[in-house]
Amino acid sequence: MDQRGQFSTSQIIDSLNSWWELAGVDGAVTDDCVNWLALDSEPEPEASTQSKKAAPPVLPPENKIEWPKNIEALRRMLADGADLPGNRLGDRSVSPVGPEVARIMIISDVPDVDELITRQLGSGTTGKLLERMMRTIGIKLTDCYWTTLAATTPATGELADSDLPVLADFVRHQINLVDPETIILLGASACQALSDLDLMNARRNLRYFNYNGGKKAVLTTFHPRTLIARPQMKPEAWKDLQMFVKKDDL
Repeated sequence: MDQRGQFSTSQIIDSLNSWWELAGVDGAVTDDCVNWLALDSEPEPEASTQSKKAAPPVLPPENKIEWPKNIEALRRMLADGADLPGNRLGDRSVSPVGPEVARIMIISDVPDVDELITRQLGSGTTGKLLERMMRTIGIKLTDCYWTTLAATTPATGELADSDLPVLADFVRHQINLVDPETIILLGASACQALSDLDLMNARRNLRYFNYNGGKKAVLTTFHPRTLIARPQMKPEAWKDLQMFVKKDDL
């Protein structure tokens, strides 16, 4: 006879059967583990290890253009915005000036603001000062080939050190085309790019370097821009020019 608060044997058995049925014990038994609480759906195949890895980005091929083989083509390509070293650092480009074959080649860093406006190297205040500097040692600026490391000017107004190696290579390409006898480097960036020396040390002596089997004299002095900002440096620049003009083979 059942008592209050107690279960009969049949009730206990029914309860256990219900529990085992919920746990899945009444199903077929195999050695594989079965998740009885999972949804009745086919498992998606696991992705392979290779497909899980992100595919490397596909970089577009470098669009390298051939450097011009003469100065006329070089000026035209710079003016047309060709992707040459130093021609994409600013909005306006200024091409080199002077004859295609010259005894003296002048190399500075970037065009000044007034030169960018007129798109003519030497048209501003620095060009006028450089013209007077050359005239004092008996040289016409118009007889010199004058180029810049970069035909455009960055927003900062200065060239990054990381850009100097390729810019120097492009200027060496111009040296090869012009084949000057002597070279004048104006300012710290031109000095660093083409001599690997700082401006003050490079100024101490007239230097020579071999290029394509030829010996070329190289003078390093201050950029006219610096002399305008610091007129007290003009006597030092005069000393540099005197050292240059006294060399035997000028």
